[in-house]
Amino acid sequence: MNRNETLQAKQAEQEAMQSDVARTRLHWRGAAHLPLDQQDARRELTEEQRALRSTRPRRRWKQLDKFDAEVDRLQQRQAAAMARVQAAEQRLQQAPADDARDLAAWIVEGERADRRPVPSVYERELERDAANLVVAAAGVALDDLLARRVAHVERHREKMIADSRRDLDAARDRLLEKVGQLPHLREAVLACRETVAWVSTFPGPVEGYGFSTALALGLRAPVEETIGTKGRLEFSSVLEALRRDAEALAATFGPKVAARLGTAPEATPLDRAMWDADPANVEWKKKELLRARQLGEWSPTPHELAREAADLRPTP
Repeated sequence: MNRNETLQAKQAEQEAMQSDVARTRLHWRGAAHLPLDQQDARRELTEEQRALRSTRPRRRWKQLDKFDAEVDRLQQRQAAAMARVQAAEQRLQQAPADDARDLAAWIVEGERADRRPVPSVYERELERDAANLVVAAAGVALDDLLARRVAHVERHREKMIADSRRDLDAARDRLLEKVGQLPHLREAVLACRETVAWVSTFPGPVEGYGFSTALALGLRAPVEETIGTKGRLEFSSVLEALRRDAEALAATFGPKVAARLGTAPEATPLDRAMWDADPANVEWKKKELLRARQLGEWSPTPHELAREAADLRPTP
């Protein structure tokens, strides 16, 4: 097979591969004659969608690990193909200069007809295009894998939520256990501190300094520099804050996660449009009207509060 036949064979192979990639993309888009559901028609992913579908949780699941290992393999395959594209682009840009040197050498050697150099631009274009097709094919395979990964999570979401909630509750309990140990550990520090003061002043009276129940002995600088307040904080308040921190971390989420967990607060007209006759809207108005009346008993300007609450009265 001579060089021209080799180039023609490469071109035919490349066109066949290009046709396969295009057919796969058309299938995903639901284009042409393929009978796909319109809701699933466009599945070719943007870079942002691909990045979102590639995110990984800190907790691991066996089947998810298998998906992620395959994602890593395809991403490495795609990166290697992109590197070959860049190399092919550089070779293509160098083709005119390389062809000129080959032609000059041919002229110097006597211009023998059987050794006339063939321009390399066309061959290098084929090489570049073939590398681009590998990148596109790897992208198609990656998008398909990510779609199956999404479907796996959606299919097992409830179990995975239960697993992760169980882990979260256990982690919260461990944190609360450590917080509960802090008073005893701090008391040990205070006892050692008292001994240092006794030894330093014996046989005189022990010198007192600061407030032992306050955070950082009540010193302003440590509290202001770390918490941002100039007021004195009791250590017991800090403990309670740490307990509430642990509970908030375990129980408080944004609206989307809370809705999925079934812990979202009841919707009100303040965060969602409602019809006047909507039972949720009617109940909210009753509660707000009752609250306004209770506030009105202590308000210095009850007439203004009544005017503001006028829209809360039931529609006749």
